[in-house]
Amino acid sequence: METHSVPMSALTPLMEEILTSGGTVELTVTGRSMKPMLHDGVSRVRLTAPQKLRRGDLPLYRRTDGSYVLHRITAVDADGVTCCGDAQWMLERGIPPENILAVTEAFDRGDGRWTSVDSVRYGAYWRVWLTLRPLRHLAVGGTRRIKRLLRGAEGAGA
Repeated sequence: METHSVPMSALTPLMEEILTSGGTVELTVTGRSMKPMLHDGVSRVRLTAPQKLRRGDLPLYRRTDGSYVLHRITAVDADGVTCCGDAQWMLERGIPPENILAVTEAFDRGDGRWTSVDSVRYGAYWRVWLTLRPLRHLAVGGTRRIKRLLRGAEGAGA
């Protein structure tokens, strides 16, 4: 199967038409903000029209600068939706519900097996991952420090 890279802005009208008529849309994930669950250029998501937004959902939304993002909902309140990428720890608050184009109903991590977001295993994953969100920066910072130390040790040993 041949693949093509098309800007999201060009796909949006067609996606909205498909989703409004009750269909689903499959997209390949780009970017690293949803690691370790989704991988750049490899993982795919199956999107459906948004219904009632809930904590743990993976919506595709448009930021005010026009960029498109697929991140996890950490909270829904009167001010809108709060999201955060799995590889991030900073919250993006106040996303208006009307900026949400679609919500993930299933994902494929690149092995051809689709996982429903309603599965028990996935539900456990996102709950643990959101609980650990405040600690992610420590893990990322620690990993960077270790890599720097290792590079320094390689240079010293050469």
